Amino acid sequence: MANEEQANRARELNSRKLLECGVHAIGVEAGKNHGRSGWVVVAHVAPETNVTLPSALTVATARGDVQVPLVAIKSEPFKPE
Repeated sequence: MANEEQANRARELNSRKLLECGVHAIGVEAGKNHGRSGWVVVAHVAPETNVTLPSALTVATARGDVQVPLVAIKSEPFKPE
């Protein structure tokens, strides 16, 4: 179970790779909103985009590696008016 700091660190370390895979937005949210414990990284993907993402991102801590769940959500990219 990842805490908020670990989830943010996982997001920071993996954001470029996720964006290159087709993710258009990345956030950190409480896992309870997604049926998970602790905190998760949320990857927003356009509905018509097919991407293969890992189920978790690994972040190193003083106590060892922590697996931060990665949740993919289909959503439209922001379009300024």
